[in-house]
Amino acid sequence: MVVKKRGTKRKLFDPDEVSTYLSQGVERDLSEAIHAYCGGPSYKHGVLRYALNRQRQELLKKYCSPKQDVERLERETFNKFHDINAHMAEVNDHIKKIVAGIPARVNRRNTKTENILLRAKALMNYVLGPVSWEEVYQAAKNSAGSSLGVPFSDTSLERKLTFPLSSTDRAAHVFDEYILWDHDLRVEMLRFNAPMGLFTHMYEIVNGSRATTVDKTTDKRRMICVEPTVNMYLQQGLMLVMYNRLKKVGLDLERLPELHRQMAKLASIDKLNATIDWSSASDCVAIELLRWLLPPKWFDMVWTLRCDYAQFTGADVALNMISTMGNAVTFPLETLVFWTMAHAVLLESKNSQTLFPEWDELKSVSVFGDDCIVPTFAASRYIEVMEEVGFIVNSEKSFYGAEPFRESCGGDYLAGFDVRPFNLRAPTSTKLSALEPWLYVIGNSLLTKYIQYFGEMHLAYGHWFWERWTKLFQKHKLELKVVPEDFPDDAGLKIAPYLEQFASTYPVKLSRIDVSDHHTYTFRYLRFRYWEREDIDDGLRYATWLKSPSPSIFDTVGPVEKSLRSQRKRGGYVVAKGLTGHWSVPVISRRASP
Repeated sequence: MVVKKRGTKRKLFDPDEVSTYLSQGVERDLSEAIHAYCGGPSYKHGVLRYALNRQRQELLKKYCSPKQDVERLERETFNKFHDINAHMAEVNDHIKKIVAGIPARVNRRNTKTENILLRAKALMNYVLGPVSWEEVYQAAKNSAGSSLGVPFSDTSLERKLTFPLSSTDRAAHVFDEYILWDHDLRVEMLRFNAPMGLFTHMYEIVNGSRATTVDKTTDKRRMICVEPTVNMYLQQGLMLVMYNRLKKVGLDLERLPELHRQMAKLASIDKLNATIDWSSASDCVAIELLRWLLPPKWFDMVWTLRCDYAQFTGADVALNMISTMGNAVTFPLETLVFWTMAHAVLLESKNSQTLFPEWDELKSVSVFGDDCIVPTFAASRYIEVMEEVGFIVNSEKSFYGAEPFRESCGGDYLAGFDVRPFNLRAPTSTKLSALEPWLYVIGNSLLTKYIQYFGEMHLAYGHWFWERWTKLFQKHKLELKVVPEDFPDDAGLKIAPYLEQFASTYPVKLSRIDVSDHHTYTFRYLRFRYWEREDIDDGLRYATWLKSPSPSIFDTVGPVEKSLRSQRKRGGYVVAKGLTGHWSVPVISRRASP
């Protein structure tokens, strides 16, 4: 065992210095490319010019320096939220007046807004249908993130179920009913917490959530609310029930991001669809709008599990939106609102007296959170209606005109070409051990872009970025690991097809790759290994597994051992050995012994 001497400093690196050094290389490469390759008058040259210029401008757009003034940015973020919260108070009053006089059915004497809200309500009722608390109980579970009283450094099952459990008063009453329903978990929770007095100190009743911020861009932070543990546990169940309802109308939230990228690419060519984005959408779902749109039972559930207040630097602020980012039901709720309202607007545009769209028309609109794709002809009216009920369009990220550009779910397309830039982000740690995997993420991401910008023949040599990138390996005496294409980006560099040119151009030390007589390759790679908890409670884990048993969990190990892997605190990178027979590497360091 190696004992560190007292006062020994950990080896650190400066991410700002590294990012500046690498960005200067990228800037020089792209500037030369614009001058050399983009002088042509063709449309394709124009697209390439756009892509290169955007990459130059936005490489460091989302780089959040460890030295940034977090307190100032957080203060600005909170101030913006308070403005939104005040705006939503006015929106609630406005919606109350609108819905107060809405008749029972769609007709020509109604205002257009009234008919839109009637159709949206009918469609939302159809999608959600009946629901029971038992259905929510069956799906309820702990999330992977932190909650009030549970730090992100330890979100294990044991920590989440240690008394007292943070909860709002309404959610605690529901959880009392839940643990009577889930008898196995109730018994194990009592046993696990027996030294703390059983039910005497089961809950810590709180007024609501706690506001905090996370990295977003160089000059902005994103606000989220850390929810109470019990609220989050039950919200997860309600969220999954909503996801299942959304699937039946084609909104499979696991597959939608890829579908949206495909739709955005096509729309950038034919311009038949608009891509619309919104500012602070999760904070703009008005309470009174949901009270009108949701079936009563559903609204009661959402209301029971929401937080009425959020704590900002010690002061509780009443929330005028139905939920915030951090509440598990926020995402499916906003998806439902945007989707049902879009179909209601389309029906209004056709002067139809029908209440529901035809089944084959459901695919004409697609929504993923606040990423909305609607027919271009209806985009302006859709924005107008949504702004009337409190939403704020993000004009910079909404495209519904004749311009050949569309973006959705991380896909940016100009006339069918992918022009999404790579955004270099700060590493999660400044320890020297975190430098190598961070460099791999940067290298692999820019590798893809350089293929797109320069073509394969110019990929592995003759560029300033790669010269600087490899010099960092030399400076810190790092061994460059080359891995297959299907490995994670932080495992090593995915440059096997160009390794021969790369190795002859840059004097970097390569990790050894062995090949056997049977043409199987052995190589080294980086793997992030989580530190396993020592205080594993078998009873809690079995009780959790029993509610939703899965036969596949026994494929290699038992349920407790399986869950051990997914419950973690912290971790670090280790060097691991990989073996593959489906790889072609032109440069082999050494032939393995038979």
